[in-house]
Amino acid sequence: MAAALPFLALAAAGMGAVAQLKSGQAQASGLRSQAMQTRMKAKGESLKYKQQGVAVLENILQTQSTLNARGAAGGIDPFSGSANALQQYALAQGAKENYTTMDNAIIAIRSGEMQANEYESAARSAMSQAKMGAIMTMLQGAGSYAMLGGPGFGGAGAGAGAVAGSATGAGGGTLTPFGGVTWGQGVGTGKLLPGGLVGA
Repeated sequence: MAAALPFLALAAAGMGAVAQLKSGQAQASGLRSQAMQTRMKAKGESLKYKQQGVAVLENILQTQSTLNARGAAGGIDPFSGSANALQQYALAQGAKENYTTMDNAIIAIRSGEMQANEYESAARSAMSQAKMGAIMTMLQGAGSYAMLGGPGFGGAGAGAGAVAGSATGAGGGTLTPFGGVTWGQGVGTGKLLPGGLVGA
């Protein structure tokens, strides 16, 4: 059971890293969806303002036609005097309303785009944090693996194998299974050094 602990620590770290990445992906996906919805909403608002602008232009034309018809019916020149003044006033008011709706349409698009960009930036940050967290989790797992004596990192398991290999001849050096070298004159005379080396 003890020999399996390093591998269990590494497996747990791997599972934790994968979970962090999936969580980051889910969060980023949600933020990107919000960005898309924000853009769609902004376009919808912009279209509403454009429709209002069209309605304003239609109202201007209708007002002009009504004033011309009334002037003609009353024997008044619609292009002079008070009749013309009324037409000019109606045209100026209509133009002001039309420009206002055009400005509102532009503001709606730009505001939506700015908010959508913020969502996309948050999505990128979420993915970056998830990747960094996964890397840190794997590094911690590797540290636990080494501390628990996982093969290739020295520790208790490597030391035991190295000491067992020290039984080879007096004064001779042999390569241990863990990349270390044994030196000594008999069984049990070795001493564990960093990296799996056993010295006399």
